[in-house]
Amino acid sequence: MIVCGIVAEYDPFHRGHLYQLKEARQKSQADFMVCVLGSAFSQRGEAMMFDTMTRARMALYNGFDLVLGMPVSFSCAQANRFAMGGVGILHQLGVVTHQSFGCETDDLAPLLQTAYLLHQPTAAFTRQLKAALAQGHSFAAARGKALAACLPGVNQGLLAAPNFILGVAYLLAHLALGSDIQPLPVLRQTDYHSPEAGPRASASAVRRLILEGRQAELQEACPPASLQLMNAAAIHPPEALDKALLVKLRAMSDEELRAVPEISEGLEQRIRAASREAVSRADLISQARTRRYPKARISRALSQALLGITLEHSLPPYARLLGFKTRARPLLAAIRAQGFPLVDRPARERRVDIHTDMAAEEIWYIGSGQPMKAAWQQRMIQINNQQRRDEDARD
Repeated sequence: MIVCGIVAEYDPFHRGHLYQLKEARQKSQADFMVCVLGSAFSQRGEAMMFDTMTRARMALYNGFDLVLGMPVSFSCAQANRFAMGGVGILHQLGVVTHQSFGCETDDLAPLLQTAYLLHQPTAAFTRQLKAALAQGHSFAAARGKALAACLPGVNQGLLAAPNFILGVAYLLAHLALGSDIQPLPVLRQTDYHSPEAGPRASASAVRRLILEGRQAELQEACPPASLQLMNAAAIHPPEALDKALLVKLRAMSDEELRAVPEISEGLEQRIRAASREAVSRADLISQARTRRYPKARISRALSQALLGITLEHSLPPYARLLGFKTRARPLLAAIRAQGFPLVDRPARERRVDIHTDMAAEEIWYIGSGQPMKAAWQQRMIQINNQQRRDEDARD
C-alpha cells in the first residue's frame, strides 16, 4: 500500500494546491492521499480565515482520502516545530510511504545538502552562525547567512525561499525521527507571497480577493468544490480578536509571558510595553518588531499567548480525525492497528488531553461571530464515494 502525505493549511484550498495534490499522487503512484491539516491558528501566527472543518472538506472534496488535524501547539509555531508536527503525525501513523511538499525547486539534492548540514553542523557553520547573531541578525537570518557561506554550490536565492526553508524543516524532522518516508518535492507554480490574482494565485492573494469581494477572480483562482464551501462558510475577519488579545496581554505577568514558546531574550518586555500603547494587533507587532524579532515571530508569540500555548510535547501525542472517504476504511484500519490515537469525538476523548486544541477552536468561533460551543459540536466528515455526498458521522 502506497500512502502519500501532505502537510498543509488550505486557507483556502486553491488551484495551486490542486496541482500539487495531483502531481504528488501521480509521482508517488499513491493508493491513498493523506492530509495533515493545520489547526484554527496558522503557522504565520494568525487566525485562519476558514474554520477547520470547512478546510477539511475542501481537502476531501478536491481529492484527499483522509484528513487529520495537527495539534495547535505545533501548527501555530516556527517552521521546525510545525514541520515536526506534520512529519511526526505522518511517521507515527506507521503506514505513510511518501511526503510531498511544494517548493521553489523539485530537485531534492539542495534540500538534502542543507538538511544534512543543519542536522550535523560543521565547525565552520557554527562560527558563521555565531558571527551573524553577534551582528544583531535574527536567528533565521543568521542561519541563512551561515548556510550561504558553507553551501556555495546551492542557489543562494533558494536558501531564503519560504517553502525551501519549510522543506528543509521537513527533512530535518525525517532525520530526527529516523523516518523512512520518502520526500517528494513538487515545483511551486507561483511565489509564496505573490499578490497576483489568476489561476496561479497564492493563498494570501486569494484571501485578499475574498475580503475585497472579487468573486469573478475567485472563480479563476479556486476549484469549484472550494468555491462552493467558501460561499457557504463564515469567515474570521483579520482584526476580530484584537481587543481580546490586548486584554489578555495586559493581564499576563512577565513569568507567564516568558512561558510562551516564541518569547525569550527579553521579548516579553517589548511586547508588554507595546501592549500598553497599541490599539490593534498590527499596531502592536509594528511597535515590537526589530531586526532580531521579526514580524512572523511576534505574530506567533501573540497568538500563542492568547491561546495559552506552552511547549509540552516534542511529538504530537495524537491527531484529530477530521474526515475521510469511505474508500479509505482499509487505510484507517491499518493506522488504528499501529495504535496512534486518532481523536474523532473531542467531547468524549479520555485518552489524551485536547483542551488546548479545543480552546483554540472555541476562540476562533468567537472571532468569527459564532458561539464557541460550535467547536465541540464538530463531527468528523464521511464522504460516500458512490453517492458523492458527505454525511456527518453518527454517534
